[in-house]
Amino acid sequence: MSRRVAVVGAGLAGVTTAYELAVSGWQVQVFERGGSVAEQASFASSALLSPFLPDVDDAAAPAPLAWRWRRWRAGRRGGAAPSTLAALSLLGLARTDELRRSLGLDDEAADGLLVALVDAKRVAAAQARLDSWRAMGLAIDLLEPEQVRRREPGLNADAPLVGALAFASGGAGNARLFAQQLRQQAQQLGAAFRFHTTVRAITTDGAGLTLRHEHTPPLEAPTRGAERDAGDTLPQMPGPQDERFDAVVLCNGLDAPALLGRRLPLVAQHEASVTAPLRLLEAHPDLGPKAAWVDPSRGLTVTRIGQRVRVTGGTVVTGRQASHTPDFEALHRGLQHWFPGSVLHHQVQHGQSRRALVADGLPLLGASGRAGLWLNLSPGGHGWGLACGAAQVLAQHITGQTPALDIGPLGPQRLA
Repeated sequence: MSRRVAVVGAGLAGVTTAYELAVSGWQVQVFERGGSVAEQASFASSALLSPFLPDVDDAAAPAPLAWRWRRWRAGRRGGAAPSTLAALSLLGLARTDELRRSLGLDDEAADGLLVALVDAKRVAAAQARLDSWRAMGLAIDLLEPEQVRRREPGLNADAPLVGALAFASGGAGNARLFAQQLRQQAQQLGAAFRFHTTVRAITTDGAGLTLRHEHTPPLEAPTRGAERDAGDTLPQMPGPQDERFDAVVLCNGLDAPALLGRRLPLVAQHEASVTAPLRLLEAHPDLGPKAAWVDPSRGLTVTRIGQRVRVTGGTVVTGRQASHTPDFEALHRGLQHWFPGSVLHHQVQHGQSRRALVADGLPLLGASGRAGLWLNLSPGGHGWGLACGAAQVLAQHITGQTPALDIGPLGPQRLA
């Protein structure tokens, strides 16, 4: 009899985890309180597919003072976490490409990633760090402005640019579309998805874990034209239900501490997004980005998704329950600065994602400290390049396989 595992949360982390566990032969049940996959933090999120590059994000996000203090202390500790995260991100990019090829997934991918260096100070800092980045296995080149503009001919000729970092791996892709297609692949392997279902509690005994869940349909019917996948709303028994599992994986971000039964130093990271159709002009065929363009000085990313352009940024850190009003105009100004006239503004879509974030900016990945209970939290702070690698390595740990990477430095024990 195959072993049973529950995955709580059907964002990108939950869907990739469910797929990897199903590939390993486990019986997988996914619980999601929303109506479909990738509806929360993974919806309209950054399309960036990037390896982890420490010390590049120099646009400081507004954040509570206590959190900034904890982040400063975490940065002084050092340790193996940055190199582990770099290795995990490369593993994640490789696994993403493998799944695209082997399963025939089409998530509007675009290859190519450039990080803008807008002044001589940033170029000097990048030159000083190149050797350490390459020692982590990251393939990076430092380009002159002319080389940059040949790769991205749609760049504003008047925008100050001293150079750029070019990644041999990385690019852009539609994370939600990827999650939707991978969900179908997981279902073909036997994984089941239960939507509009809230997990209330997880208890542990010597024989496994008991998960209490309850069907929680929305108070109002979906608006006309709202997206709803087949099988998202199956009939369920009313009231709380208990089910036994051999393992449970929490992929539910800010809601995880309540089920874990312990405090975690999580805050909410808010990120705004602007998505608009690419302007197609025969006389100007190079409008917009070819793939992914990152401007750390402004804290924004511009990516190509099929025939659309997505700008993400305006990152703000708040308390777990706090709300935030995004500044979409800043994203429009950033897009106009780098790629003027590249989109149809009258068809623009605004979005905002909200995800869990730890003070050191690293994921929470691995055993929780409670038998049979595992964590896959906050993998999306650097785009979605970590997701497939984190899910694959975590599934290897859960199923007793030899893991491709030691993820110990990313586990919750570092927070003690």
